[in-house]
Amino acid sequence: MRWLPSLGRYANAQTAFFRTAPTVLPSLVVLLALCALPARASSPAPASWRQLIEADWLAYEETLVATNHVAILPRDDAAGGCDGVKDGGPGFHTEKQSQPWWQVDLGKLQPLARVVIWNRTECPERAYSLQLSLSKDGRAWRTAYYHNGTPFHGFSDNKPLTIQLTNQPARFVRIQLPGNDYLHLDEVEVFGPADAAKNLALHRPANQSSLSVWSKPHKRETPAVDWTRRTKDVLAFCDRLLAELPAQNPALTSSEQSALRNRLTTLHALPASRYGKPQYLEARWIQRRLALANPLLDFDSILVTKRVPGSFNHMSDQYYGWWSRPGGGIYLLKGFKTEEPVLQCLTGAFRDPGSFLRPALSYDAKKVLFAWCKHYPHLAAENNKLDKANVPEDAFYHLFEMNLDGTAVRQLTHGKYDDFDGRYLPDDRIVFLSTRRGQFIQAGLDSASQTLTQADLPDCYVRCGGGPERPVAVYTLHTMQRDGTSLCAISPFEMFEWEPSVANDGGILYARWDYIDRDNMPFMSLWTTRPDGTGTRLIYKNFTRIPHCVFEPRSIPNSDKIIFTASGHHSQTMGSLVRLDPSAGTEGADPITRLTPEVCFPEVEGWPLSSYATPWPLSERCYLVSWGMTGAKHPGPTGWQRWHALPDRIKEMGVCWFDAAGQLEPLYRDPEMSTMYPIPVRPETPPPVLAAQAKLDGPQEGRFLLADVYRGLGQVKRGDIKRLRIVAVPPKTHPTMNYPSIGLTHDDPGKCVLGTVPVEADGSAWFRVPSGVTLFFQALNAQGLAVQTMRSASYTQPGETVGCIGCHEPRTQTASAMPVLATSREPSRITLGPEGSWPLRFDRLIQPILDQQCVSCHAPGAKDARAAHFDLTAAKSYDSLVGYGKPSLLDQVQHGYRQGFSKPGEGPAATSALLALLSAGHYQVKLDAHALERFAIWMDTSAQRLGSFSPDQERRLEDLRRACADLLTAGVLPANAAAEERPLRTASAARQN
Repeated sequence: MRWLPSLGRYANAQTAFFRTAPTVLPSLVVLLALCALPARASSPAPASWRQLIEADWLAYEETLVATNHVAILPRDDAAGGCDGVKDGGPGFHTEKQSQPWWQVDLGKLQPLARVVIWNRTECPERAYSLQLSLSKDGRAWRTAYYHNGTPFHGFSDNKPLTIQLTNQPARFVRIQLPGNDYLHLDEVEVFGPADAAKNLALHRPANQSSLSVWSKPHKRETPAVDWTRRTKDVLAFCDRLLAELPAQNPALTSSEQSALRNRLTTLHALPASRYGKPQYLEARWIQRRLALANPLLDFDSILVTKRVPGSFNHMSDQYYGWWSRPGGGIYLLKGFKTEEPVLQCLTGAFRDPGSFLRPALSYDAKKVLFAWCKHYPHLAAENNKLDKANVPEDAFYHLFEMNLDGTAVRQLTHGKYDDFDGRYLPDDRIVFLSTRRGQFIQAGLDSASQTLTQADLPDCYVRCGGGPERPVAVYTLHTMQRDGTSLCAISPFEMFEWEPSVANDGGILYARWDYIDRDNMPFMSLWTTRPDGTGTRLIYKNFTRIPHCVFEPRSIPNSDKIIFTASGHHSQTMGSLVRLDPSAGTEGADPITRLTPEVCFPEVEGWPLSSYATPWPLSERCYLVSWGMTGAKHPGPTGWQRWHALPDRIKEMGVCWFDAAGQLEPLYRDPEMSTMYPIPVRPETPPPVLAAQAKLDGPQEGRFLLADVYRGLGQVKRGDIKRLRIVAVPPKTHPTMNYPSIGLTHDDPGKCVLGTVPVEADGSAWFRVPSGVTLFFQALNAQGLAVQTMRSASYTQPGETVGCIGCHEPRTQTASAMPVLATSREPSRITLGPEGSWPLRFDRLIQPILDQQCVSCHAPGAKDARAAHFDLTAAKSYDSLVGYGKPSLLDQVQHGYRQGFSKPGEGPAATSALLALLSAGHYQVKLDAHALERFAIWMDTSAQRLGSFSPDQERRLEDLRRACADLLTAGVLPANAAAEERPLRTASAARQN
């Protein structure tokens, strides 16, 4: 935002004034005058309120013409590899593909002395096998260098890779990887013998093999604002606003309306050649007066929060107290329609430096619910945050409640857990987010209660990042009474949930992160649940990749539509405003309307120059929002550096009125600190109270009713699906990515095969499951091979029956009223699988078969040297099996991970070269049905080495099995497998990790 130099002094004076002044602050104009009092004679005069408003308008116009929501070409991204910027981030970024390349055209044939390659700071190992090729014409290439796999960096240690070329002639220089991977480097420099300091590649035309979601343009000129056109647009919108005003409007008298019409007439009468910035600004003042007279603004005060964004720039980390930065508070903004807005501080009782987060206003507008943590300057640098003894209790965000005037402050939550985003429910309880979900296998009333008596239970963590210095603890939905009692985890989900709000129908809208066996980047989706955690269902974006995040959802008044903020993964929550129509579908672009098309979807389309956040809908068209300049005209920090540097550039978010049909009107901004979370101060009619369906004190089990598994399975023949496999997903118990390494991707989910249940001839299934456990299902054919696998997850609450129509059916369809065969009997108990499936362990599930049937030939020292080389002893068997065949299991799992969704019939076991070999028989070995079932279970659960993250979690899974005895029935083994069951279990008993 363009602010005058004196505004820094204004913010400092204002902060000091907050500490000493009475609760009610003077107007913005008076505050600006205050900061001028101690100024030196050489200091410029402070900006007026009018100048601040106009500065916002002009900045807004710049963002409209500087939009980066346009298509880019490979050469646009490739330009970043030779633009002279060396910051450790990706100068360019290809897609993951076979033999990706980047090249630069030096303009003419010339001798080359050396090439210097600066690696990206993140994921540098991807470049360790690069090759360098040269060409005279861009068609015929010769490889001049193969890298030997040794690490090299650049920006982080100032030690780039230098390749000596001994004056070889070339015009084109190409960097290429030999395998299947992403290619991304920071910078490539080329030098000739004549001038050792002259970079021949600098700003030369470059190209690359593909674009990725991280690609971005590195060369783009920002066009100038067309003030003639924009003035005409504003005048036309003013005409519309005048026509929409009711005849009797207390905010704008008839004489004022007449005066505004006369001013508009005068501006309309000017020739277009006279329209420039002065005329635009005059038209904007007219528009502002009309916009703020909107009958929807039938309140006099807005609850707002000032805060400094956290120091770590990530969708998850922004809500941990140890990344907080001090400053701000919760305020009432009064007189926002006038030229003298007034701030009233409500949080003067908080004397310690700290951070305030996401308030809520009670339905009667008498109470404010908010989160606060104390700021400890040393905590961000603490290298072992995993040990909660190193983190003070008040460094975690906790929920507080106070009266609207700031009195009667009371703390509602305690302990070493982050509690935030509290929202009042219509039944007078509170729903909020908390890291109290913890490492429990079965989450609910009991698990949450344990956090009340034990203040520092361990957390569960994200699967794709983190470490002791950056534990990324999972937070999920919880509820409690207004006094902090009756705490309950209403979601046992093993991964993050965000930003709950109470919908018009009384349910809870929220976002959650679904990446079971698929890429972790794009799958943040929108869900709803009842306040007791029952009826959980998807609303939007199970498979849709753009935008990344659908955050801050809120029901629009008198509408079935939802507003949300399209945000980025590696960023604070802010971005573009999107209106969702759930009736138009659950995937793709059809259900969404981009209300701010000038703001690209962050990260997946680029990084926007301005961003919106915290929308509060007043109608489908009008909103209170936060808005500010959050980018830079030229590329700023990228990669890891961006995560820490960007918060310093997003301090200028201010509260605005947004009309999706027209313009943005600033209401309040502190240029030194973000002002966010606008909430109208007025009583609201609560949504309906939804009767509780969960029986929290009853048996800890629920039921699933599947109407027809074939709905959504395309060409799968009726009768082919015989059973459903039920797989539990235990949470990650250590914060470091890929530690322990349990599978074939770096962020494998935990897995525990509970067993199978039958599918009836009509495709229906009706079965019991443990409640409070994250689950997914696989549809199995007669051979026990997965025909389809869920890539999302589900669960039940105690006493709940969850119904679904089919397998990945459109979520807008409803089930038929016709009875299904499965309901003609009692719900099925779960048939247990073989030893090694619960908990999932390769050494117990597969290795005993190898020991009995295969190791005599496939072991070092065996007679057949070729067979001996394919080592199936316990130390080598896992790596041997996952690498066998084309495609190998490794190839299959990683392909499915990247694809992000399942296709009927393409499960790993059904298409495995290894299973085909074993099924047909191999020399004198032919596995029976029981042994083949073991291989199918292992392959279809992504061929993981382990399904749990620690010995303690494995014991918890065994405890769950004992606790669920009434839900289970012993597995029925094939007749020819009964004899081998005992020795298989005996052989595996001694094998421990």
